[in-house]
Amino acid sequence: MQKKALQATKDILENNLEILKQPYNENKVILVYDNDSQLAWILSEAYIQNLKNYSNLDIEIIDFNEIQKDKLKEKLINLKQNSTVILVQSTNFRLENFRIRLTLHKTWIGCLEHNHLVYIEDNQIENYIDAIEYKTPYYEKLSNKLKEISDNSKLLKIVSKSWEELILEWWFEDMKQNTWYYKWKNRWWTFPIWENFTEIKNFKKANWKISIRAYPDTKMLVHYCEPFTLEIKESLVIFWSDNTPKEFIEILQKIKDSEDNEIYLRELWFWLNNWISWDKKLADVNAFERIAGFHMSLWKKHWIYRKKFNRKIIQRYHIDIFSDTDKIYFDNKLIFENEEYVI
Repeated sequence: MQKKALQATKDILENNLEILKQPYNENKVILVYDNDSQLAWILSEAYIQNLKNYSNLDIEIIDFNEIQKDKLKEKLINLKQNSTVILVQSTNFRLENFRIRLTLHKTWIGCLEHNHLVYIEDNQIENYIDAIEYKTPYYEKLSNKLKEISDNSKLLKIVSKSWEELILEWWFEDMKQNTWYYKWKNRWWTFPIWENFTEIKNFKKANWKISIRAYPDTKMLVHYCEPFTLEIKESLVIFWSDNTPKEFIEILQKIKDSEDNEIYLRELWFWLNNWISWDKKLADVNAFERIAGFHMSLWKKHWIYRKKFNRKIIQRYHIDIFSDTDKIYFDNKLIFENEEYVI
């Protein structure tokens, strides 16, 4: 496992972040880590071993638990453009209201983070390390194909293993992509990655039913369950089956209570990571959501397609739910079956 971690982190440094190439090799590289979980220790040791081999670079390795937080914040604020920061975090590093990755992104400093590592169970550690393996060329090719299909299609059909169908018609928003292509100001994200997402242009054109197999609990850990059914009418959840877990019903009710008694289906996510599956689970929802296949978000709030709702309308929630997907079609073209993309 440590050998896999060494190779994965080496590829991240050299192929994704490109720290050996100009202009990044002319600027500082900082690793900030903790050893508060088994996976954090494995990843931080792998990064440290690799970084020690780059004697020609300006590298600093910082134990988050051993540095004064004001001093760390000052170091990060004063970094030059095109510097690189890697965060290996058992939870999330907190520097008061200073959001490290987002703040550094605004100043063209690369920041890659592994977070919530304490939530990855010991028997899932190898799953996580596999999921960060370097496969960028393959995922870029797949992502581009998927975007081309989505941007030119009028209908999306999600077929559940129980043969329920969710049908979305009449064009989709411009599909967004993220495939570990770390260049210039795009040198920031949370690993593991590989995603495409879009949204239906006309909310009234999303209807029928879908079977759900997993959802996040109140601690943002993935809760796996026997598939239950949601009925969708004009992008609104109007019914859930009798076997819907009580905890998930409570989440739905919280959305309704906070968002004008409505539960909207919004983002349509197509994750590409074929190292994550129903057989190779990850407990943290932010990692597991990269599973190859489809999931969707229930909420009104949206940071990309935000103009579709008036800002005066209350928008608070983003709940990812994972469908029990059998097949996916764009128009009449089959793009996904047997837990993998076929395009």
